[in-house]
Amino acid sequence: MSDVLVDSSAWIDFFRGRAEAVRRIDGLLAEDRVATTPIIAAEVVSGARTRATFDDLASRFRALSTLPEPRDAWPRVAMLRFSLARQGCQAHLIDLIIALSAADAHHRLLTRDRDFVTIAKAASLDLELF
Repeated sequence: MSDVLVDSSAWIDFFRGRAEAVRRIDGLLAEDRVATTPIIAAEVVSGARTRATFDDLASRFRALSTLPEPRDAWPRVAMLRFSLARQGCQAHLIDLIIALSAADAHHRLLTRDRDFVTIAKAASLDLELF
C-alpha cells in the first residue's frame, strides 16, 4: 500500500539517473509504497523528448497508485495560497494541490523542491527533502 507521494522534482532526478533519487525511489517502488497524482504524472510525462519516451512514462505512471483530488480542493488551495502570501510566500498553485493531496491522503511528500518547506508548515504536510 502506498504511503509516499513522489513529487515531479524527485521523479526528474530519478529518470536522469541521479544516484540519491534512484536509491530512494527504487526502494519505495520495490516496497509498493509510491503514489502519484494526475498533476505530477502530467508534469513528468509532458517533459518527454520523444513520443516513445512519452508513451513509456505514461505507462509507468498508470501503474502507480493514484491519489484522489482532495475534497474541496480549489477553495482550500485559494485559502492556503492567500494565507501563505500574507507571510510573504508566493506559492505555485500546482505545488499547493500536490501538498494538499499528500496531506489529505496521509502520505509523506518526497521532493527536492525546497518551496515545499514553507507550504509544509501551513498545510500540516509530512515532508521529506533529499
